[in-house]
Amino acid sequence: MDRVLRNKKAIAFFVLPGLLAYTIFVFYPMIESVWFTFFEGTPHVKFEFVGLRNYAKLFTDKNFINSFKVTMQYLLVTGTGWILLGFFAALLLRYGTTKRFVNTARTIVYLPVVIPGVAAAALWAKIYEISPQYGLLNSILAAIGLESKVMPWIGHSSTAMWAVCAAELWKGIGYYAIIFYAGLIDVPSELEEAARIDGANALQVIRHIVIPIIRPVIIMCIVLAIMHSLRVYDMPKILTKGGPGYATTTLSIYMYKVAFKQWKYGYGSTVAIVALLLTLVFTSIVNLFDKKEAN
Repeated sequence: MDRVLRNKKAIAFFVLPGLLAYTIFVFYPMIESVWFTFFEGTPHVKFEFVGLRNYAKLFTDKNFINSFKVTMQYLLVTGTGWILLGFFAALLLRYGTTKRFVNTARTIVYLPVVIPGVAAAALWAKIYEISPQYGLLNSILAAIGLESKVMPWIGHSSTAMWAVCAAELWKGIGYYAIIFYAGLIDVPSELEEAARIDGANALQVIRHIVIPIIRPVIIMCIVLAIMHSLRVYDMPKILTKGGPGYATTTLSIYMYKVAFKQWKYGYGSTVAIVALLLTLVFTSIVNLFDKKEAN
């Protein structure tokens, strides 16, 4: 095996196919998208060079500004929820579940993650349903005497985004919980026992022993949560189609509407590049903060 790894031809044989596929299907489309931002219209039909006009248009486009705010709200609610609730679920799996039932508990926690996004959205659409009959949520409210609270949760602009976030939290918590759990089981039990002997309670052990040790795992989960939140598409698209109005239209949905429904590929590519830049900015801030704290 070592002889193969030292052979440059063998390395090239294994690396080049993946590198070629990445270049064709990822890198080239990305570069082409950046190039499209300087044009207006549809390629091969009417595609004229406009320079930076598409970028300037972003600052006066009310729909873009709204989709940006919606995406930031989604990032704040779901991103934070995934991290906090995922970490809490991982703690329960690690310290609150006996070894006999830990595998069953992990399966239950992770089960929503493996459900396809379309199926999960259809499930939550039934939960929020108000007609022709009440869904689960409205049925519970009616049963406990809160008939006045029954409402179209995904059909009202004031609650639609919160309803989408709740569905996305349910689906994504297990993903982060399992990652956190993998980090928690690597924490040396000797350190935890020594801290308890010295009089530390459970919260102190978690704060001063567990969190510093799994810090790289936490940073990785934060970066993943940022990436997943900023490119969200399927859940709001299927549950609300970005509505009512533009109440749940994220940057990804707005990009799709502009590029593939209005046939403005140049402006749609501009929105996509902005979403990419936001991802790079937020992840860079997290990494800089991590390096500063480490130093």
